[in-house]
Amino acid sequence: MRNGPIRLPDVELDVYRLENGEILNPGDTVELKDPSKAHYEGLHSGSFLRIKFIIRNLETDEVTLRGYLLCRTKYHGQIFDWKLNELVMVLNVTEDDHRDAFVQGMENFSINDVLRKRECIVTHLSYPAMTFREGPLPIHLQTDEERKAWVFRRGRLTCRWLNIAIYTASRKNYAGVVRAIYSGESDGRKLPGGLRDEGRKPEMPIDLDGDNRGHSKGLFNAKGAQKRHRPSKSLEEIGGVDDLKVARQEKKHKKSDSVEEVDPTGQPSLPTKTTRYSFGDVFCGAGGASQGASTAGLHVKWGLDKDEYAMLAYGANFPGATTFNMDAHDFPHPAVPKNFLKVDILHLSTPCCYWSPAHTCAGQNDQANFEAIYTVGPIIEKLKPRVATLEQTFGLLTHTEHKKNFRQLMNDIGKAGYDIRYKIQDMSEFGLPQRRKRLLIIAARRGTPLPPFPRPTHGPAGSGLKRCTSVYQALEPIRRLTRRSEYDEYHRPDDMKPIDKPAYDPTTSFLKGCITTGGGDNHHYLGNRRYTAREMSLFQSFPYEYVFTGSHCEALKQIGNAFPPIMASALYKSIAKTLEAYDNGIIGPEDDIADLDAFLRDRNIAVQPSAPSSSGRSLFERASLPSVPSSPYRYLTTASASRPSSRTSTPIRAGNSSTQTRAGNSGTPARNASTRARRTDIEPTQDRPQPRSGSSSIWGLWARAGNIERSREPAHEQAHEREHTPHQSRMTLPVRPKRNMTDRERAEQAEADGEIVILD
Repeated sequence: MRNGPIRLPDVELDVYRLENGEILNPGDTVELKDPSKAHYEGLHSGSFLRIKFIIRNLETDEVTLRGYLLCRTKYHGQIFDWKLNELVMVLNVTEDDHRDAFVQGMENFSINDVLRKRECIVTHLSYPAMTFREGPLPIHLQTDEERKAWVFRRGRLTCRWLNIAIYTASRKNYAGVVRAIYSGESDGRKLPGGLRDEGRKPEMPIDLDGDNRGHSKGLFNAKGAQKRHRPSKSLEEIGGVDDLKVARQEKKHKKSDSVEEVDPTGQPSLPTKTTRYSFGDVFCGAGGASQGASTAGLHVKWGLDKDEYAMLAYGANFPGATTFNMDAHDFPHPAVPKNFLKVDILHLSTPCCYWSPAHTCAGQNDQANFEAIYTVGPIIEKLKPRVATLEQTFGLLTHTEHKKNFRQLMNDIGKAGYDIRYKIQDMSEFGLPQRRKRLLIIAARRGTPLPPFPRPTHGPAGSGLKRCTSVYQALEPIRRLTRRSEYDEYHRPDDMKPIDKPAYDPTTSFLKGCITTGGGDNHHYLGNRRYTAREMSLFQSFPYEYVFTGSHCEALKQIGNAFPPIMASALYKSIAKTLEAYDNGIIGPEDDIADLDAFLRDRNIAVQPSAPSSSGRSLFERASLPSVPSSPYRYLTTASASRPSSRTSTPIRAGNSSTQTRAGNSGTPARNASTRARRTDIEPTQDRPQPRSGSSSIWGLWARAGNIERSREPAHEQAHEREHTPHQSRMTLPVRPKRNMTDRERAEQAEADGEIVILD
């Protein structure tokens, strides 16, 4: 195991003397020799190491330094501004190692790699605090070149940034964190009095008088001792140890007044839910991100896009939101008050066509799409949301020709005053029926905890997660709303151009390609046509009733450009929970949270479960008061009291299937047991679960026409029959009125018969 415990024959040393007589201790910084043999004109140096452990091997007498790798910002791409003697701490970790990044991210170097000892300060203060300019220069230096060379070789180094690169098992960097050093991670040296006043300026990353309750561990104490953040006032200024404790208590983050108010008698009032967090959507398109935010409980305040058809669709789906049909370069408009645009969470999904791996030839909008990504930093800096999110194609991070633009994007967001977490996410892990990999970015304003990415909810068999969503499951709304779909202008399967493609089993498959603005390389599972725009919208997790505008091609463009709502909902739920936990004093601004629920459990913080939702109760059951007291939180609620989702998969029995004929084609692809034997995207479900007693669903799950035997036919045969049966002769759900029965009796009878009951 990398960076495991120090055990014999290795021993830890408290001090070591270099050949030049310099003394090294844990917590010191050394400059490493430049391993490259290339000749550089001008000033150049190797990396640096902040020593955590000095290790001697008793068998070989070799000495190894273990610590944190520091690099000059100039050698770290465009992520940080290039300033003299400014460093960034680099931690390279792997996603399958669940240890803390500061444990597994340490590097080991031989003592022979050390060039010299250097003065270095690790600080949470922003530039130019604590730089080399605070110290005197030797008087013998006459020219600016001589002074610069001396500072480069001998002057003070300052590290105020952290870059955590997370690698996959194949050594691909698909995730990471870029942020400022937290106060709990800084050296904690006594600061000059003048710097305390500078700490209150808006450009400073963290207020010196801010929260001191973070759980971050000190990094640079000798012998691994935990270091606490040093208060801005010295012990002598406060007066004593007891006064210091009181001062620290006063600096703790206070609970939001919206959660609990105290009347003059000192008795707390009844708990009330916090207000909903507001949401703004830049490059909103038809509103995929806003739909997910609305599902997550956010208040969608406004949306912006220059596409006229997309904005018409956005306004139709979010009538309470303000729409801005304008170019992002001109936003915000001078006539619009900034207070009106202020939101808690801001999303920006710039056009992705130029950065996509599928972009193989020049397009007429390439220049506009290229420039759009450089509006992100200025817009965030002007609106100053608490949290900003971005969704882009993964090519921006993985393709060599685009990496410079990704780093510049990180630089723009960082200079706006935000810490960043990024990740390439496969959205099929959240219920999307396609392998859609996208780059997701969360940026939190400094002084606000950096929210984690949500945990996957869907996975393969044996993962303990929900079964992945198949093509067949995603199309369930169309099968249930057959008659309504007949009048849908975006679902005209009979008008689609016939094609001849290989058929596939929709019950165990994802889409064959990723959905793009033109639909992508996808065809219907019967192989006889392409998917309609409405079917594509379901594959992107839009509700069936979602409104699109324009022609069929315009609707496909709106769907292909969208941030899938199911992924957006999971993302914004995680962000809202983090903000609510912080606003209620549950977590601090510097808590490094990978899983908020686990974080709360580890600290024995109980969150009341939410009251049972009316959606988890049968339509025929009488409403009753919840057995669980109402939670004072809006987002911080557990799901222990709620029922599982009523959306169930449509399992299918494996076995031989009969020959089927395509409409308009003479070919008859045979389906047999060998089809099941091939590798599939999603494991088939073998057994049919029976409806549970008291289930909220009143649909006949397996007997669609009251015929139990018919439900045992392979799903692709039933789908083929539905596809090519004329509308007027299609089999519909039976409706059998029942009289002289109670509501509960009628519901039980409907569950037993697999039917729908019409109420009087």
